[in-house]
Amino acid sequence: MAARVDAPVAPAAVPAPPPAVDPITTARMEEVQHIVDEGAAPGRLAKVISEYTGEAPALVARKTALAALRTVRDRSARLAALIDAGRAPGLAPDDDPLWPELVGALSETWAAENTAAGRARMLREKDPRLRLLLVSSLAVYAASNRGLSDMTIRQRRVLHQEFMRLYPSLPPLPRRQIDAFLARINVNARGTL
Repeated sequence: MAARVDAPVAPAAVPAPPPAVDPITTARMEEVQHIVDEGAAPGRLAKVISEYTGEAPALVARKTALAALRTVRDRSARLAALIDAGRAPGLAPDDDPLWPELVGALSETWAAENTAAGRARMLREKDPRLRLLLVSSLAVYAASNRGLSDMTIRQRRVLHQEFMRLYPSLPPLPRRQIDAFLARINVNARGTL
């Protein structure tokens, strides 16, 4: 009979140490938590989102601030803060990982009673980043079922004309968002008008 040879026993796997905590991430999250604990002032949340745009370690804190800002009940305060949150001189929207969420949050804040002021601001806005935020969010809102329900045919046509004034100077993503709106401009709940 052959002698039995036991396979060597592998040492128990040592769990990997937890990832190091980035002090910037911790500091930014503590700042956001402090703002939320003090009542989630929209202007302060917007400042966190805007001021830390270029800091990769602050992305989680910026997302948390945006989530808190989305819950602000006062629509006009939320709208103003979301627009202010879009400020980040020198950083293109394509370089901001929070940009799509910011556009989405602002598009959810538009309603029948505030789109006229939003369109006027979109046309006069000098800051190119804020103008893109306004264009994209209004286009996303206007193409949504809610936007189509809120806006009259005349309002849609006016928005169409305003978008066309800006269209040649816009980058590809806002153009696609406008194109999505244009594809639905003559649609209502019962179908094509």
